[in-house]
Amino acid sequence: MDVNYVINQPEPEDGLTSEAYEEFSLLMSLSLDDLLDETEQQQFQSYLERYPICARQWQSWQILDRHLVLTPSVDPAAGFVDRFEMRLAQQGSRSLLGRNLWIALFIVVVWVGMLVGGATLLTYVLLYQGSWLAGLVHNLAYYGAAVTQWFELTWHAVAAWVATPQAIAFAFVYLVMACGLLAFWIRFLRNSTQSADFVSSRA
Repeated sequence: MDVNYVINQPEPEDGLTSEAYEEFSLLMSLSLDDLLDETEQQQFQSYLERYPICARQWQSWQILDRHLVLTPSVDPAAGFVDRFEMRLAQQGSRSLLGRNLWIALFIVVVWVGMLVGGATLLTYVLLYQGSWLAGLVHNLAYYGAAVTQWFELTWHAVAAWVATPQAIAFAFVYLVMACGLLAFWIRFLRNSTQSADFVSSRA
């Protein structure tokens, strides 16, 4: 059966004003929800009896309401929510694992770069600023019998190397980066452990 679902505005010859039609539409909506009191029910019935267009509209709305009630609801299959949450957790775990691998690779590259840089800087100091080293060897050979003098010269040699700007800068940068990487590595391991525990508990 074809049903006219569109509410048509009343024609002038029907004798139904726009204000009265709006009131009827409101009463009709409340009637479908069984929310009319006795007075409103009587007013609604008077509209149906006096105006054929209202009666036709009410019949169309009743048919539409029955179609809506009889329409079967579509429910998800059993276990759909659990499977969806499980797949979402697995996808998040894979994404976290990939990110952690990239972070670990970055940390390893930084550590290797720091070691290579340290070795390069040490070689540079020994090759181009080794005058104090030659003096140290000469003094050690000359004062080999004097133990006290040997310790004094050694101390001066170490102090001279430490006092170079390159050594001071490298020691400071290396200390800062080592502390930062150590803190980041500890936090990375903690987050990875917590993520693995969360995925295991969801499984």
